Amino acid sequence: MRVVARYDLFFIVSYALLIPLVGVLILWLSGRTVVLPLLLLLEALYLMLALRKPWQRRLGLRTSFPGAWREFLLSRSVYFRGLDQDGRMQFEHDVRLFLVDVRISGIGGRSLSWPIRLLIAAGAAAMLHGRPDWEPPLVDGVTVYPGMSFDRNYQVKKGNIAGQAPPRGPMLLAEGSLLQGFADAEDGFNVLIHELAHFFDREARKDGLKLRLRSGTVAWAEAISLEWQRHDHGTSLLSAYAAQNEAEFFAVASEMFFENPRPLHDAHPELFEILREFYQQDPRQVLEKNFKGN
Repeated sequence: MRVVARYDLFFIVSYALLIPLVGVLILWLSGRTVVLPLLLLLEALYLMLALRKPWQRRLGLRTSFPGAWREFLLSRSVYFRGLDQDGRMQFEHDVRLFLVDVRISGIGGRSLSWPIRLLIAAGAAAMLHGRPDWEPPLVDGVTVYPGMSFDRNYQVKKGNIAGQAPPRGPMLLAEGSLLQGFADAEDGFNVLIHELAHFFDREARKDGLKLRLRSGTVAWAEAISLEWQRHDHGTSLLSAYAAQNEAEFFAVASEMFFENPRPLHDAHPELFEILREFYQQDPRQVLEKNFKGN
């Protein structure tokens, strides 16, 4: 994540230049200097709105990363623990920007403890680690439900839904399932990774993401669809839930990719290549350091 995303920077600069050019054109055509104060006011208002998010991000980075947060991540995030010094600095940078940008709350706007908010930010930072130009696609934030699950009517501590990624609205997570996902770092199950993968999947389809695979350049939607269709779900390392559709296939595979990538690579190398290209990273290089004493 960047303080100013390249995509945003392009439009900020473009419109900042366009406004005075239009003003000069109006002045030239009308000959009325009264437009100059209005032009300056419009430019100031535009810059104030356009630079609001980068300014908030810059302020968020001015504060040092709390030592308690770092110790918590070292104890709960295998991914963070496996990074080198530069990698940890980038990870902490992304965590702070995520917490500045993304609204994380309980039902009805209830405030949450910092460990819960930090775990959510840490999961997103891991998934974004290879994609510094990407932004977390959570414009409506994250809502955390108490207990292990909720039902289809969003009744807490009922049903068997651990999380949801609706096309509109916030990402939904059950707090107990969120904690459970980080408690066992190798079981291949993490509700946060699963649901956030759905958001990334939809953004990639919308943006027309292309993957450079050994077989050639392929559109993201086509690559994951073909892989789902030819995947042997009967003998797959992935859970049976992955067979439902290509979206769930990708989400389940993403859980394994970030939690236990070596078996996934060995069993399904073509799928692993797709995920590695999508996320622009190979978690084996990070996670296996934890098992080498580093």
